[in-house]
Amino acid sequence: MHLCYLDDSGDSRHGVTITALIIEDRNWSSTLDAWLEGRRAIHREFGVLKHSEVHASALYKGRGRYCADETEGKKFGRSKRDAVGRILLSSLSAADFTVMTFATSEVSKPIAYAQSIARLEDWAAKRDTFLMIFYDGQQGLSSGDQEVTTEQSRELWERAVRDATPYREAHRSLSIGDRRILEDPVMQDSKYSQLIQAADLIAYGAYHSHKQDHPEIWGDQSRVMPAAIIAYRKVAAHWPTDSDRGVIWLER
Repeated sequence: MHLCYLDDSGDSRHGVTITALIIEDRNWSSTLDAWLEGRRAIHREFGVLKHSEVHASALYKGRGRYCADETEGKKFGRSKRDAVGRILLSSLSAADFTVMTFATSEVSKPIAYAQSIARLEDWAAKRDTFLMIFYDGQQGLSSGDQEVTTEQSRELWERAVRDATPYREAHRSLSIGDRRILEDPVMQDSKYSQLIQAADLIAYGAYHSHKQDHPEIWGDQSRVMPAAIIAYRKVAAHWPTDSDRGVIWLER
């Protein structure tokens, strides 16, 4: 059995990419440990808090607070932020996993998700394995630093269930007799999941890599992030051999 961590990136005007970080169950601990070794390294080097959320878009665009110390935070500029991506994915790359990104000109994220799930079904069937899917999304939890009433807590939960509806439907539409993707998707808020953060960092780099190579698909209205691409190439050994630098194009 394999665990599959999904996150999306892309451009709402031109399409969606969905990246799958796929880990065999027996390699889960060593993969998480490889990522955490990277977290320890950026803590030592730059003072990045070990439990801060590493969100690729914010990281590369100079947003978000990553350091506890204000002085370190002021020094945490572009070159250090760019180094964080490289260090994290270099460390992760020592583990045993597969990473692939599905790209489509479909602008609806739920539809792109369903297309990706169909390809992951094929991937699992060819390898005679099963997949549990973890997808970046709301879990119905409040922020740890905020108190909520019982009513607010229920509203958070109901919103999370409602938002996940199209993704559950993608799973439930699979044939129960021979499906390889088990259960509904497990929605994991990236704030609380290190491996969703890893998938996010890879997804952002995969999108920018494909955007750089295929401007005819993604347009030129937004700039490419070279640092994200450099970091993404650290996991090149884990890309499928029949992919376009780790990316698999899905026809609509």
